[in-house]
Amino acid sequence: MSVVKTLLVIACIIIYVSLSHVALAVQDAHRIWRQLAMLMLLLPMSSIACWAAVNVLKQAGVAVIWRLLGGISMAAALLSAIVFFWPVLLARLDLIYLTEHIAANTMLCWFFAHTLFAGRTPIITTLARTIHAEMPYNVERYTRTVTQAWALFFALQVVLSLVIFNTASIAAWSLFANVLNWPLVVLMFIVEYGCRKRVNRDFPHATIKQSIDAYFNNSRKV
Repeated sequence: MSVVKTLLVIACIIIYVSLSHVALAVQDAHRIWRQLAMLMLLLPMSSIACWAAVNVLKQAGVAVIWRLLGGISMAAALLSAIVFFWPVLLARLDLIYLTEHIAANTMLCWFFAHTLFAGRTPIITTLARTIHAEMPYNVERYTRTVTQAWALFFALQVVLSLVIFNTASIAAWSLFANVLNWPLVVLMFIVEYGCRKRVNRDFPHATIKQSIDAYFNNSRKV
């Protein structure tokens, strides 16, 4: 079952990436590809906004019925805005994708970077401790360096995204932001794993899969 789920996730990513790239490469704002690509962006974003509204009301101690009404009101407002601005959104699909790419990588950069502040534990150190109860100082220092590397990786994604968007064609930007995005993340994992094996040869290292599982199994702690 886990293999089937993995294949389904990979298939969804490929479909999303392919459709996004084709949609941005097509100049006709009313082509079906651009409209499908727009829906792929707006539906998840709208769902997150509705969930956030309900969660805020929950944290404020609002009754369930009012939380439900709040979520429905948010959904209705978003739907009305999407319908009203639909032609404009289709015409500026490139800017919407740019905003989504910049926002996602900025948040990921902050996710790693803010754990490097004084008094905090680097996120990779936290994850490593869920696998290895005891780590020597050199390994802990390495986990901090890896946290810095991931923060820098996502910061560079933001910078390159803006540079390519403003200096090259939208097709070239889409190739970087959509098509190469996931391969670059995978490559980062592979390079880091190779460095880990080389720098700390005598330490029993976790595999890439164990590292990913450690995050999902300890998401609350993270």
